This record gives sequence, C-alpha cells and structure tokens, in this order.
Amino acid sequence: MAARKSSSVKSKSSKLVVAAIEIGTTFSGYAFAFKHDVETDPPKINVIPAWIAGGQRISLETPTVLLLDPEQNFEAFGFDAENKYAELAADDEHEGYFYFRRFKMKLYNSTVSVHFQR
Repeated sequence: MAARKSSSVKSKSSKLVVAAIEIGTTFSGYAFAFKHDVETDPPKINVIPAWIAGGQRISLETPTVLLLDPEQNFEAFGFDAENKYAELAADDEHEGYFYFRRFKMKLYNSTVSVHFQR
C-alpha cells in the first residue's frame, strides 16, 4: 500500500471552522472541519461518532425531529426531542409543546427566516 502524500493547503479565509448540516426527511447529521486541520491535513473532517439514545449508541444520524416549548423556543432536536416529548407525554405535561417530525418536505419551496443572537 502506497503511503499517503501529505499536502498543505493555506486557507485565505479568516473563519475558524467550516460546518455542514444535512437535514434529511427521516434522519439528519452534521460534519465540520477546523481551519488548522484543513491547512495541515485536508481530508480531516469531523462527524459525530454516534448519537446516543436510551444510553446506547444508535446511529451516525439522528431523527429529524424538532421540539419547541409552549413559547415556541427551541427545546430539543433528534433523539433528545423524542425522549423529552415522550417524558412530557408520560407525565401528561406535553400540552402546548410543538413536536415536528419528518418536516423537511414542508420546508421545500418555503422561506425561512433565522435570527441569531450573540
């Protein structure tokens, strides 16, 4: 097997990280690379090793599930959203929460506005 030739890439960007988020119809995931890694080891891309649900590793992706609280603020995503909503429902405290599952296609041809705060 031939040894991999190391190459160096100098980024012109001042950004420290590049991230990719994949929102799938059923499952979602993400990957990222730090500027330093791209410059010293270009193929180095980080992904979450596995999502944890119920204390066990389940998948490299998490369900495309979003949970908002009664004030429509972000509460949880993925397995965390499923687990939180199940706990709320079991305790009959889920009233007013917004649980979205497999919503990707509803976003198609829609305009979404996002406001980030620092």
